[in-house]
Amino acid sequence: MIVVKLLGGLGNQMFQYAIGRKLALMRNEELFLDCSFFDEKGTHTPREFELDIFNIKSTNATDEILSQFVSSEPNLIGRMVNRILGKKVEPKSYIEKGHAFQNNVFNLDGNIHLIGYWQTEKYFKDIEQELRKDFAFKYSANGKNAELLSKIESCNSISLHIRRGDYVSNNAANTFHGLCGLDYYKAGVDYIASRVNDIQLFIFSDDIAWAKVNLNHDFPMTFIDHNTGKSSWEDMRLMSQCKHNIIANSSFSWWAAWLNNHPDKMVVAPKQWFTDTTINTQDVIPDSWIKL
Repeated sequence: MIVVKLLGGLGNQMFQYAIGRKLALMRNEELFLDCSFFDEKGTHTPREFELDIFNIKSTNATDEILSQFVSSEPNLIGRMVNRILGKKVEPKSYIEKGHAFQNNVFNLDGNIHLIGYWQTEKYFKDIEQELRKDFAFKYSANGKNAELLSKIESCNSISLHIRRGDYVSNNAANTFHGLCGLDYYKAGVDYIASRVNDIQLFIFSDDIAWAKVNLNHDFPMTFIDHNTGKSSWEDMRLMSQCKHNIIANSSFSWWAAWLNNHPDKMVVAPKQWFTDTTINTQDVIPDSWIKL
């Protein structure tokens, strides 16, 4: 049995599902999703289960299933009692250690409960085709989104994603993640524009008002400002259909770029993923993407 704990927003949930799906296929077992995080209180940004927009193949774990697992070693007294009794108790949950690829996760046996973010395609690159089917959007685009899809498909479209939101309003998120600066976006646009003619920029942001004031490029720009709240995921679909992508340090636009199926796509990504440069993030960005 494979159980993976969902943490964070849509992009993070997709990473967690992806590693769980890989293990489930590898071991020919069922995948269960631990959704307990969405009821937890803390300093993190409140989140909800969002994977139901896709055709995922998993089941939500029950309390009975989750009760089998512990996430840490016993406390000091517990360890002393176990030592006296000659009883060795191992934790049944596997917690991600850092952000670098950890190949040993594929050597785990027995029932597995994964806790972490797993932000690298190295965990699931070899099941890419299965994941693309799983991450096919259930619902057809309509109205303004259908019109935008038609426009995006008819030109040399570049999605440019600016992540602000809780990266600005939440002190913990701001300290950990930081923000991509305007210099980064200018460099990204210049990089693609030097290689592609007649580009058009499609701007996506959770602070589109800020983007309208601060972005200044000599190319046609379309600001997407109508997909909010429960329909925010529509931005991911639109970005994924652009010919090229300039992403933020955000798992949301990371997945939009990954889902982009154009064979000649260029994806520009920030080389500094977190504020703390000592965190090993060398595996986060796929090798074929451009780090600026």
